[in-house]
Amino acid sequence: MNEQSTMDGRCIRGSQAHYKALVESAAAAILVIDEQGIILDANPFTHTLLGYAQKQLVGQDIECLMPPEHQGKHGQYLRKYLSTGEPNVIGTGRRVTARHREGHLVPVHLAVSEVWMGERREFIGVMSDLRALTQAQTSVQHERNRLKTIIDAIGNPVFVRELGGHYALANRACLQAVKADHVSQLAEAFGLALPDGMRDTLNALEHQLTVDGEPVHVDVTLRDGRTFKLAKTLIHHLAGEPYAIVTVAYDATPLLQAMQKAEHANQAKSDFLSAMSHELRTPLNSVLGYAQLLLKSPAPTLAESQRQYVEQIHQSGRHLLALINDVLDLAKIEAGKITLNPIWYPMHAVVNDAIQTLSPLAERQKVSLQNCLPTELEGELYVDPTRFKQVLINLLSNAVKYNHPQGRVWIDAYEHDGNLTMSVNDTGIGIADDQLDGLFEPFNRLVAEDSLIEGAGVGLAVTYQLVSQMQGEIRVASQMGKGSAFSVTFPYRAEPQHFETAVTEPSDTSIRLTQPHRVLYIDQDSHQQRLVSDCFEDWPLLTLHHAHDFSLAEVMAYSLAPSLFIINGNELVRMPAHWTCLVENKPLIILEAEGREYHIVSTQLKRLQQPVSSSALAAAIQSLLEDKE
Repeated sequence: MNEQSTMDGRCIRGSQAHYKALVESAAAAILVIDEQGIILDANPFTHTLLGYAQKQLVGQDIECLMPPEHQGKHGQYLRKYLSTGEPNVIGTGRRVTARHREGHLVPVHLAVSEVWMGERREFIGVMSDLRALTQAQTSVQHERNRLKTIIDAIGNPVFVRELGGHYALANRACLQAVKADHVSQLAEAFGLALPDGMRDTLNALEHQLTVDGEPVHVDVTLRDGRTFKLAKTLIHHLAGEPYAIVTVAYDATPLLQAMQKAEHANQAKSDFLSAMSHELRTPLNSVLGYAQLLLKSPAPTLAESQRQYVEQIHQSGRHLLALINDVLDLAKIEAGKITLNPIWYPMHAVVNDAIQTLSPLAERQKVSLQNCLPTELEGELYVDPTRFKQVLINLLSNAVKYNHPQGRVWIDAYEHDGNLTMSVNDTGIGIADDQLDGLFEPFNRLVAEDSLIEGAGVGLAVTYQLVSQMQGEIRVASQMGKGSAFSVTFPYRAEPQHFETAVTEPSDTSIRLTQPHRVLYIDQDSHQQRLVSDCFEDWPLLTLHHAHDFSLAEVMAYSLAPSLFIINGNELVRMPAHWTCLVENKPLIILEAEGREYHIVSTQLKRLQQPVSSSALAAAIQSLLEDKE
């Protein structure tokens, strides 16, 4: 019995020692008060937290630790609890402030428990230090306020939507954009602003964003017609888990409207240029046609001075026609009215033909013009052959015109990644670095503006547009005084697929005739006119006359008595019926588009595929006219 009592006493003393150790080592202020609110005991941390030693608190009213606004009220709280049993703080916890011995307030979490010591009721209060937490929360709130101020200052709408669908933040621009007063109204405001089905689309995009983690960009047009560009990005917790999506919007409506106005203005300009070019070209073709009639008339109807005047009219008219044709090409490209027919076409055929076409110009300028293409490159380019030849002729003619006497122009190329880059190089005057940006602008002739070199600054603009339309790329490198290199890149295949043409193209472009002949060429296509005219510059015994329609061609035919007719196949649908008899027994060349064959009756007929090469044209002319020698 005595041993059991002794053991129980030891257990009690051990438990008391444990409780005392816990209380004295606790990192919280622990106070014991009686029913009157008098402090009976306080642990050591009370001094750390509130600055009071134990002996300074024991016997004091608990109200000495309360902030001024609560002093005098604790007794009321305690009496109410003792009489009614309704707790205010007892049995619960709350965040309050306690007064430090030096007078300032300390944020604490207060939990009060009721205990009975025999017949005596006491209360134990535990105050946890919240100063670090409060400081951190204050700092966080400060940062939030600063971030909110910054976001509100942003002119673009910004909002944050939690993954659960709750809208957590929205700046002033966002609320104004959807006519909402508070972030809590965003869900309803978006529902009214978004068209049917768009919310589902956005939800799907946001789900994809949470899966992939990659920012999402989408254009959204609201019911009122405004268009916003949205950029959505995930927001992550510190642990790395996503919890919300921030959306930054940009009202693109003014920009889109400005772009539409610019497009309409550009379209109006292009339509105007196209219409004016046609209006100018039609009468100018007639002027040139009748000037040719006067110059080539068999009877000497003009005095020498009059002949010089007509020659000047014809020469100036051709220069003006070339300018109008360039402007018309540019206008058609910008208006989207140009038709391209890209095919796989032998590279060497186009290059050789372009060089042969420009050879007379190069000889007059005393400039060497060379084909330096690697012999192993025998493949095909995916281009519109006619337009690609136009590109080469434009680049080569510029390289020749802007060169020095005894200068050099050459073409080389290299293959890479299924493409071929072809360069037109020259040893000419070069282009300054600060002028390269304006090189492809229409009517910008750069340093040649005040020179005697013919041109209007349209050719390179047309070249750039044609290369772009054919899905190619054009680049330029240049040094003042050393020359320039214009490079174009197009898809390339090394193994050509041979196809049959109406006339097998020989490499020889010479025509062996002993007598002069007149050739009447009927075609409305200004570009095709230029290509055919360039070919005839190599054949001095052949005189080419243009007619843009059959009415003028009929007058010229009876006046000039041509030995040969060349007609663009596209014009045959407009050919008067009586022309069948006119050309039936005449040498005739029809220029046909690939895959099309036009029906016409003629005893001396050759068909050539466009784009016509000088070698094929020479062979056809030689075959048709050699019997007339």
